[in-house]
Amino acid sequence: MAVNKSVTVLGLGYIGLPTALLIADAGITTYGFDVDINKITALQQQQLYFEENGLADLFSSVQKKNTFQPGIVMIHSDVYIIAVPTPTQAGSADLQYVFAALEEVSKVFQQGDLIILESTVGPRDCIDQIVPKISGWNKDFLFAHCPERAIPGNTLHEMKHNDRIIGGLNTDSTRTTTELYKHFVNSNFFTTDPTTAASSKVMENTFRSVNIALANEFAGLAEQLGFNVWEAIELANKHPRVNIHLPGAGVGGHCIPVDPWFFVQKGEDESLIKTSLLLNRSVPDRIVGEVITAIKVAQLDNPIVGILGYAYKKNVNDARETPAEYLLQGFNKHFKTLVTDPRVSRKDFRDLDDLLAKSSVIVLATNHDAYAEIHFSEYPNIKIVYDSHNFFTKKNFQHSKAKHVILGTSKE
Repeated sequence: MAVNKSVTVLGLGYIGLPTALLIADAGITTYGFDVDINKITALQQQQLYFEENGLADLFSSVQKKNTFQPGIVMIHSDVYIIAVPTPTQAGSADLQYVFAALEEVSKVFQQGDLIILESTVGPRDCIDQIVPKISGWNKDFLFAHCPERAIPGNTLHEMKHNDRIIGGLNTDSTRTTTELYKHFVNSNFFTTDPTTAASSKVMENTFRSVNIALANEFAGLAEQLGFNVWEAIELANKHPRVNIHLPGAGVGGHCIPVDPWFFVQKGEDESLIKTSLLLNRSVPDRIVGEVITAIKVAQLDNPIVGILGYAYKKNVNDARETPAEYLLQGFNKHFKTLVTDPRVSRKDFRDLDDLLAKSSVIVLATNHDAYAEIHFSEYPNIKIVYDSHNFFTKKNFQHSKAKHVILGTSKE
């Protein structure tokens, strides 16, 4: 693809904006489109609206090159990259945002332009729904599904260095997409068809969902059988062909708790994938039950529960599908509950010291590095600390009388 061609990225979220900025930083004229006027206004005022390692520096570099133009009006480009949400709806990918993006593209689309879908979709969604929609425009077009492969906190590095799968509708689609991505991806390209590309992405997230569910089930067994799941997993992983993930407060983010549902057939009950999804979803409820039991054993009257962390994973401000929300809902049914997070801002959240000073029970939902220096001895009001990540050490409890309860260990 010639550098003098232009690209429009539709959807300027956690994937779309970094993608647009990487392309623009490569010297390609890049337009950013989003229906959220607040995002466009922020970008036009040279402001970012989410945190990501290296994103501010990249944004500054692109501003100096003047190669990125965000707006709410579609402008014709040679390439359109769609990076919009595809939430699950009754086990299928909800394509309403994809279709809305295509509707915008259709207003300016010209013969032979390329459409690239980065959003994660079901295995046959491209062939059965998206491509037929574009075909209805009665214009020659190129199409490829290039599912995003990046994780919050390390998005830019992974976008540049992870291998990419390009599911082209035909040879020209594959070639043109590969030429574009070579401007900012310094890794290998593997080409296939759209259905296989979509399936591989869903398989990646399904693998992790099932593995995490296995770890969470091991944690439950550890509590019943009286062993330390963290030590047992570490020892099991010494085997050269074993790689068990770690348990935790549940599963969050825009991929793992959502995408595997695209493989679950309607009405299917005897599915390993479905069972794993439901198991991961049940973990916050299990934690709420364990904490309530610990409160009863400790005979605490009218306890205040403080939840440490709301983001779905440590050291990011991404709270999509966060299990901490289920913890909050569960505890709110029984106790006054406070929440703090150094990276997620909400009007009803407390600062860390205020929460620690007012809570009698602490539940670690997200293991942010910012919590590593907490000394519970400074807060004699805290009687129980439930640690869902085996995060706190003896140093945190030195001279403290708080009971340290660790998920996946015997409670005896």
